[in-house]
Amino acid sequence: MTEDRTQSGELYRLTTGKPLASLSPFTSPLEEYQAAFAERDHPFINHYSFEPGQVVKRSLTRGEFWELARSAAAHLNRAGISKGDRVVHFFDANSLYDLIFRLAAVLTGCVPVTINWQADDNERIVYKTAVTEAKLLIHSRRLAERVAELKPRLGNISLLEAEAIARDKLTGIPTPPELDWEDERIIVFTSGTTARPRGVILPHRSFLADRLIFEDYFDMSPDAGLDLVIVNPLHHVNSTVLTDWGLRRRRAVVHLLERYTTPYWKILVEAASKKRHWLVTALVSRHFDFLESLAKESQLPVSETEIKRALAQTDILIGSAPVGPKTVANIIRFGQCRPHVRFGATETCLETMATSTTMFPDELRAAFEAGWAHRYQGKEATGYYIGREHFPFTRLRVVKSIDPEASGYLKDCAPGEPGYLITQGANLMRGYVGEPEATAAVFREGWYTGLKDIVFTLRNPRDGKLDYYWMSRDSELLIRGGANYAYTQVAAELSRFVAEDFTLAPGQFQLAVIGLRVASEHEDSCAVTIELSREAIKARKELEASFLERATRAVTKGCRPDYLRLAPIPRSFKGAVVYPRLKEEYLESLKEGTALKRNPRS
Repeated sequence: MTEDRTQSGELYRLTTGKPLASLSPFTSPLEEYQAAFAERDHPFINHYSFEPGQVVKRSLTRGEFWELARSAAAHLNRAGISKGDRVVHFFDANSLYDLIFRLAAVLTGCVPVTINWQADDNERIVYKTAVTEAKLLIHSRRLAERVAELKPRLGNISLLEAEAIARDKLTGIPTPPELDWEDERIIVFTSGTTARPRGVILPHRSFLADRLIFEDYFDMSPDAGLDLVIVNPLHHVNSTVLTDWGLRRRRAVVHLLERYTTPYWKILVEAASKKRHWLVTALVSRHFDFLESLAKESQLPVSETEIKRALAQTDILIGSAPVGPKTVANIIRFGQCRPHVRFGATETCLETMATSTTMFPDELRAAFEAGWAHRYQGKEATGYYIGREHFPFTRLRVVKSIDPEASGYLKDCAPGEPGYLITQGANLMRGYVGEPEATAAVFREGWYTGLKDIVFTLRNPRDGKLDYYWMSRDSELLIRGGANYAYTQVAAELSRFVAEDFTLAPGQFQLAVIGLRVASEHEDSCAVTIELSREAIKARKELEASFLERATRAVTKGCRPDYLRLAPIPRSFKGAVVYPRLKEEYLESLKEGTALKRNPRS
């Protein structure tokens, strides 16, 4: 079956074998966007920017937004931009103009290129511009000085201040080009921490797939009103997908926040008070950590009762970092509901699976708990429930290896057995820009194998379907004595030991583990970092004096620590540990002699 899919080009087809476009009433992407903006008087977007002491709200109807997009398209045309040309979008926050130019890209056929304003330095911006062969860089007025500084390094590229389309409104644009579902829609770069990020080419097909996936997932009728509250950065794929859903769905209203800040919760409350049929927001675990802190410090912008009422009316999409007991407990506390955990990557255009919407609350709770309590071959193998495939849009497998030279190459794992997640579906990228070899390396035997997530499945006792559970990334493994130990697995055991042996509550410390190459040619030295809260700082001396010795005697062999440092743990906005940065910091502490080493005799 795999060979048939490869030979007939069915990697991107529906599970039924039909092409994705067979489910769309539109013959082209352009026709879909035009239909969405046919009702010119319908409200479309509320944009929220933040100035000292106030929230500035700007609202546009579909007609007003469409005219600005036409002006943007005319400016692109005047700059010599046409179908297939790549255009860098350089903003410093979630900008109304970023979204306007994304619609203008449909009207001209050009391809936006994202810049990560949270992480990209000038070197990386130059790299992204060069590797995509971009012909134009669009920037916000606030970035004018930085762009002027960059200009000599950008080569023969044109510049356009985004806000110019409002001051100098142009109306004369040529007939929009014909667009195919396989034409490039946008290039979104992977997050990349130390290595160079890769430009992921996402075609219109991928975004059609996501629209159909979400509308099927929520059982959403074509005429139902949809409100989307967007707070994650537009340079990430999650906000890119959700805002595009708003652009291509009639009667959808987008509430776009410049960035996450405390007033987000008040804005969500206001959106919930005017809810029509559906209110959807995408959050990460850290947002609920922030909410918990605001409540604890009595800093909520509105009452906790109002927030609970709003969240109870909201469909919360949360992922892709693991969603553990604490996050689930916080969502239940504030929203009286369980989240829709979704899972995917930039290369899958956000979505490969999500938790079931048909389970009763006790069944969903049981599915989460099954992963938290999972054991494999008698050993703890905690997993975080990430859902089920989206039939007929995505297909999933768990295999023993994705290495063509390995004996278990693309051989399926049994339920409960950890392995590599691979996928098929119309949501998948076309490839990496300028990297044909890297693209070929992740598409094998008709499957996308580049996720490199270690997962397992369990058969649900209610309906017999497979539920998927995330364990770790394959680069997050400690290999000792021929056995693999997920960083999170080792950290969980050591965290329990710290809590019990040093009498610390889970909220008083965080613990992360990495493998380092120190005493051998393998990364088999277990290096532990503990970050203490302010109220637990008194435990520092005791941990430094005895953690390594006591833990070595108490925990299982694979979890015995070799090194200890007490320091902040670097995390992404989603709350996930940034292991490459943690590894760099640990190696530096070893050079400086500040990391503590276990006595080999202990």
